[in-house]
Amino acid sequence: MKKGFTLVELMAVLVLIVLISTIGYAGITAVQNNIDKNLWEGKVEAIETGAADYGEDNKNRLNGTCNIDGVNKSNCLTRTVQFLIDNSYVDTDEVDNSDNKVIINDTLKEDDPNYYANNMEVFIYLENNRVYAKLNQPES
Repeated sequence: MKKGFTLVELMAVLVLIVLISTIGYAGITAVQNNIDKNLWEGKVEAIETGAADYGEDNKNRLNGTCNIDGVNKSNCLTRTVQFLIDNSYVDTDEVDNSDNKVIINDTLKEDDPNYYANNMEVFIYLENNRVYAKLNQPES
């Protein structure tokens, strides 16, 4: 009697390993995407909080109009994320290749034009004597 595995048994084990690896990879990818999404949502919240702080400090400048999600808002002002970073309303430790402070959208690939959120606009508006801010994110 010969000892060892047959070719069929080895192939079956190989197929099982590939199947388990594929399922594991898909699970890990989904978890990573969820982490990236949650990280980005936290950054959006920080941007909007910083923009609202700017609006509180500059209520007299909230005299324009903005269209936010199809609704016209008066007493509004638009600023870029870069403006808020430059004026210390948004803090970031992230830097680009030139050591410029940036905010990275982790849900996008590096070659996406919105990977760095610095050029995104933030609508800052006054409603019921309270300042609100909304990051104008491009459709994904």
